[in-house]
Amino acid sequence: MQEVRYQIHGNREERDQVSGRMEWPNHPWSAGKGDPASELRASHLLLQALTEVQTEFIQGREVPQLFDKLLSVLLKLTGSEYGFIGEVLHTPEGKPYLRTHAITNIAWTEELREFFARQAPRGMEFTNLQTLFGAVMTSGEPVVSNAPAVDSRRGGLPEGHPPLRGFLGLPFHSATELVGMVGIANRPGGYDEGVIDFLQPLLATCCAILQGVRSERRRRQAEEEQRRSAESFRTLIERSPEAILIHREGVVVFANPAAACLLGHACGKSLRGRPIAELVQPGCEAGLIEPSPVSAPHEVLFRHREGRRVLGEVVTLPLLFDGQLATVSIARDITERRQVQEKLLATERMASLGTLAAGVAHEINNPLSYMLSNLRFMEDELSAMAGSGEGLAGERGQEVREALKEALSGSQRVVDIVKDLKTFSRGSDERRGPVDIQSVLDLCGNMAWSEIRHRARLVKDYGGVPPVHANESRLGQLFLNLLINAAQAIPHGDSRGNEIHVSTRYEEEHVVVAVRDTGVGIPEENLGKLFHAFFTTKPVGVGTGLGLSICHGIITELGGRIAVKSEPGKGTTFQVFLPVGQPPVLES
Repeated sequence: MQEVRYQIHGNREERDQVSGRMEWPNHPWSAGKGDPASELRASHLLLQALTEVQTEFIQGREVPQLFDKLLSVLLKLTGSEYGFIGEVLHTPEGKPYLRTHAITNIAWTEELREFFARQAPRGMEFTNLQTLFGAVMTSGEPVVSNAPAVDSRRGGLPEGHPPLRGFLGLPFHSATELVGMVGIANRPGGYDEGVIDFLQPLLATCCAILQGVRSERRRRQAEEEQRRSAESFRTLIERSPEAILIHREGVVVFANPAAACLLGHACGKSLRGRPIAELVQPGCEAGLIEPSPVSAPHEVLFRHREGRRVLGEVVTLPLLFDGQLATVSIARDITERRQVQEKLLATERMASLGTLAAGVAHEINNPLSYMLSNLRFMEDELSAMAGSGEGLAGERGQEVREALKEALSGSQRVVDIVKDLKTFSRGSDERRGPVDIQSVLDLCGNMAWSEIRHRARLVKDYGGVPPVHANESRLGQLFLNLLINAAQAIPHGDSRGNEIHVSTRYEEEHVVVAVRDTGVGIPEENLGKLFHAFFTTKPVGVGTGLGLSICHGIITELGGRIAVKSEPGKGTTFQVFLPVGQPPVLES
């Protein structure tokens, strides 16, 4: 902001041209001070001029011309030599400064005349408040100085400046703030209360015009901000990496380039006018219509132009678009992420199987051993009986039949173990249906028995619970992981004194499964990190650090939650809450 300390005004001939066709007395107060007729004529001329200015303002005349006219009227009626009309503004720090809307030209050098020609049309700015007009802005009160040379409020004049013999500064206020001021100088006989009272209508007019100017300025600023905001919004959605579809009454009205890319189109314009039902797999339309919280987005299967399926994580919200209510759906392509998750699930599943491999081999080896033993016995006995011609009805035949029965029992045990392994390791089948929680827990108990049996007793406390709508393999992975973790938290050697307690109960539309162990417990500082990927307190080479993270993802996908309570030295309890109601399933 440039500080200007000199004042500028025009010559009397210029002021006469601005005043137009009005006829003016020669200095009404100096020539006829105290003369009622002269004062009445001056008041009439002032009101006539103000009426003209107000009419021109309403008709839309340029504001600088209006203030030039008001300044001319002001100088004529007061007999002053020069002056200004200005607006009081404030810096960002709150300091007031003056910007002129009309000022007389008193430039006394060629350089100043050039400066006036450049600056006057846009307004001169005065920041030095250690002046007579600065005293008006800081006090908000009129300043009358008929002896400026000795006035303590003066700021001094630069060399060559026309003499300052008298000064009057008058502020004008709105209901809440100082709007501006007028300043006039060198009236013959000085300034007094009579001049101040006489000029009140002019001050009111200046205030009204400036308030109108400010209102128009704010309106234009608001329009510009709205335009910039709209441009920023459009730039944001155009360049957003997220696919953005805006639709109204089921028809796309806008799609950004990311949405076109998601669906295999060249540009967003090619999607406009299409029904949203054409863009998604059957049954997935609700994900683009029903509002969703940002924290719980829908999963929607989109139709790619090339025919492949694209899985999107979608947040849908109502929105005003082009002045009308619409719906915006913001989608993120999670196809690749889901594939990675599936690979992580398979990795963790295989890691769990690796942990159980020795125990599973032992579980299969036991029945295979007595199956082979019984089959050899049967072979020997049957060969001997065939040589002797003995039938199966005798005692030896009975022993052969018993051996056969035991072999069949052993083979069934192997079949059951293989079945459990197949159920647990089945990763490609993601279909959901009613699942018996207790059957899954029994399966997991069998699978984890090799880890549990040398560490603790497995206690089952099943309450009556309804089936949950889920995927059996996923639930198997969930509970097997919790059982293995519980076993690994208990040191070897005291299987009679330690316990892994598995319980089920039905509570507020949820099946609650609790897995409690008497192991070493978890430090409080680690409880908040348990479900973070790759966080583990186990030794290197034991576990992947993904188990509980994947468990959390499985539970969340089912609309449930998991809670943990633990105390070092006293064990840990995991509680899994699974909703009984059937969640919506994406159709493939």
